[in-house]
Amino acid sequence: MNSAIVIPLVVASSCFVSAAAAAEQACGYSSAGWNAPNGAAVFSVGSGLIGDLLNAVGEIRTHSMLSHGAGKWVTHATMKQPTENSWPAVCSTPVTPSDLIEGYPGLSQVNQGGIYRFLYGSGGSGPTSLTYQVGDGKKAASIGDAIWWEVAYYADHSIVDEGVEIDRPNIRGARVRYSLYQYRTTEGTPTGGPAWNNGMVCSSFLAYAHYVDGQGAITPYTYSHEKLANAANALYAGVRDSCESSLGFWGSIGTSIACFTTDICGKAANQVANCMASHACDTSSGSLWRGVRDTPSTVAVSISPDRVGGWSGHVWGTQPGATVWSADIGHNVQWNSGGNVYGCWY
Repeated sequence: MNSAIVIPLVVASSCFVSAAAAAEQACGYSSAGWNAPNGAAVFSVGSGLIGDLLNAVGEIRTHSMLSHGAGKWVTHATMKQPTENSWPAVCSTPVTPSDLIEGYPGLSQVNQGGIYRFLYGSGGSGPTSLTYQVGDGKKAASIGDAIWWEVAYYADHSIVDEGVEIDRPNIRGARVRYSLYQYRTTEGTPTGGPAWNNGMVCSSFLAYAHYVDGQGAITPYTYSHEKLANAANALYAGVRDSCESSLGFWGSIGTSIACFTTDICGKAANQVANCMASHACDTSSGSLWRGVRDTPSTVAVSISPDRVGGWSGHVWGTQPGATVWSADIGHNVQWNSGGNVYGCWY
């Protein structure tokens, strides 16, 4: 559907889903298309691991997306639920390491059916807030057009329904993974720099889009050591609590296999926290992320959805370093454009 340069996809086909959906579902219908204009930054507030992490540093919005017009396609970076590791590795590293490293689907372009299913899951209530910001309409539309028309992409399809197109923007010569480590450091990705796994998160992609269209660089925010420690603790606790409370995927870890360990939930939580703190996604040793947490000099240098939108004390409007979108208030997203659309988000 995209008209930029197409690159054949030769490689087989997090924010983690943070909407308050009843269950993760890849494909389905939207009730209608949304009303967010071309180039609008769309923000959701929802529950989940990323919500736990961002709430711990005093921020609210949990996901950000780039709209390509009312009822049209959406570009965003996210990650589907990982899978349980195979036997016997599941007992030491419960989550499949490659799932955390690869961060699938990562940066992708989906239609209205796909984004609706991402946000609302399988009959879930959806995010507690869904708003869009435009600011300067001409500049915002230019950002939307730059990503849609000028960035090459891989023509790909859903791994659940091969008949559904999902395009993957090509940045730095490859598809972009979703990387939890971006919450520790953006690694220069907002201005086109490399990342250890060519990864981004939803908000570092919005910063990149802002920069690549010539609207200015969004400087990553330095979170204090105290906030980094709070975020690490919250991420660990979120995974562990979900596992111990038998919630969703995390609650199913190890239930079908006899592991002679009393703390498989703690191991899963360590593994995810390690991935965020030091991009060590293949170990469940608690010493790694706790070492980062307990070293007073460590900080996080990152870009959050609230920074993109100019909320929670971040620069906004005409202040130096503010985004085009931050000059606007949040407008409620309404699903009132056109008819039902079928799509998938992975």
